[in-house]
Amino acid sequence: MNKPQRPHPLRMLLIGWLVLLPTLAAGDARDDAEVERLMTITQQGMALWNVPGMAVAVVTSDKVLMQQGFGHTQAGGGRAVNPHTLFANASTTKAMVVAGILMLADEDKLSLDDRIITHLPELHFADPMLTSQLTVRDLLAHRTGLPSTDFWTFFHNMPLTEQIGLLQHTPPEAGLRSRLIYQNTMFELAGLLIERLSGQRWDHFLTERLWQPIGMLETYGSRSQIPAGQVHVMPHYYLNQQVVVGEFDLPADLADAAGSAWTSIHDMSLWAQFLLRGGVTETFDRLISEERFGEMFEPHQLASPADFYPTTELTQPHWRSYGLGWFQQDFQGRKIDFHTGSLGGLIALIGLDRDNDRAMVVLGNRDHAEMRHALLWEVMDTTADGQRRDWNQQVFDLYARRDAAEEKKWQDLRQQQLKNTRPSLPAEAYAGRYRSVRNGELVVERNGRKLNLNTALVALQLEHWHLDTWLVEFEPWGLRSFATFRIGPDGRVTELEVYGDTFERLKSENP
Repeated sequence: MNKPQRPHPLRMLLIGWLVLLPTLAAGDARDDAEVERLMTITQQGMALWNVPGMAVAVVTSDKVLMQQGFGHTQAGGGRAVNPHTLFANASTTKAMVVAGILMLADEDKLSLDDRIITHLPELHFADPMLTSQLTVRDLLAHRTGLPSTDFWTFFHNMPLTEQIGLLQHTPPEAGLRSRLIYQNTMFELAGLLIERLSGQRWDHFLTERLWQPIGMLETYGSRSQIPAGQVHVMPHYYLNQQVVVGEFDLPADLADAAGSAWTSIHDMSLWAQFLLRGGVTETFDRLISEERFGEMFEPHQLASPADFYPTTELTQPHWRSYGLGWFQQDFQGRKIDFHTGSLGGLIALIGLDRDNDRAMVVLGNRDHAEMRHALLWEVMDTTADGQRRDWNQQVFDLYARRDAAEEKKWQDLRQQQLKNTRPSLPAEAYAGRYRSVRNGELVVERNGRKLNLNTALVALQLEHWHLDTWLVEFEPWGLRSFATFRIGPDGRVTELEVYGDTFERLKSENP
């Protein structure tokens, strides 16, 4: 039975822009108080972080304590968010892909300790040892030692077949199984593995074997699969003190196992309950064996603070690790499994306290609205009400300090900038096509006296810094880097150094 909520003063204050559509199960007084508190914190967080729309759920294995929409699908209008409004799963998709792999393991179609080359023989790495030793488990635990290759997806929209070719030229950043380095291409490979062993694309497999059996009928592998008339949110950024609608940074028809799924808070509540029940549906059908399910939550790779979430500064864990599709840490003597999801203008988070039979989910439509962490730790916190810290404000202040520290670094760098210098050559001399064996092709174009740096998906303006170095800035992502052109002894541009790589100018562009 739905239980109406008592009016709250802050809720009444925000009624002009915030629409609440509650779905609450009857609970004890403590549950009711916690839900009321979480609603208030959500509203405060949305105001702090300028989030247009959000959906939040708190569940146990057999009860929905809270399942609620806040705000709107689009700033300045749109539709009111409700439990069936669709949001991006982003990287919370990864645990679902892991579930699919575990199902195949239950069918003896693979072992987590199989060498990945056994199933994907076209896969080769710069390090031959990595080619021969990398296992399925290594892919799912982000312990390959390979650096991030997100440039391929988010700048180039590079198909997986092309990414596989470039992996041969990507040197590892750490030894195998020595460090947690988040690696999205490896989960794309996990999706390919599902396809090879099941004969179905990863999202079709999950639809048939996971999502539909759980009852997740509002979950889709890509944005293009969303039926006409089904309401979904738009991505937003906070730029120049304003919330603005942004572009989707994944093509609508891209089914990317690293994080392209879309879902509702209603469906994510079902997923969270399935996980709390240990891989068993509401109708008591076991989809994943108890043994395999347990492997999902076993710590597989320890993590340093630098490779984990900044919020550990507040939670002060004794250990940090990654399971299979889950970040993990201790909190108040309990193990918490959780995972965020981030795409341009869209965020998600799911957290599990399996010892206390409680889970929470956050979905939102503003880029990196880190209030999601405040909601996670608010739900997981068992401190008495009068002694509980203000997670909302403390998380906001933490990220504000980090932003300020980053801005100070850039201001200090500005002080070291050489003043009143000019490029060595006229603007048109830098224009042309540049290619790297690791990261594909870039195009530099003249734009009046300025230059643009273009990838397949993104156009970046270059601001002259000094000499032959330009500042590369992409405001929506808060991305700032430098591009430096190298000039050969003949006075012609030969190379471009940017994003930690060297791009050689194509000879046809530099006769």
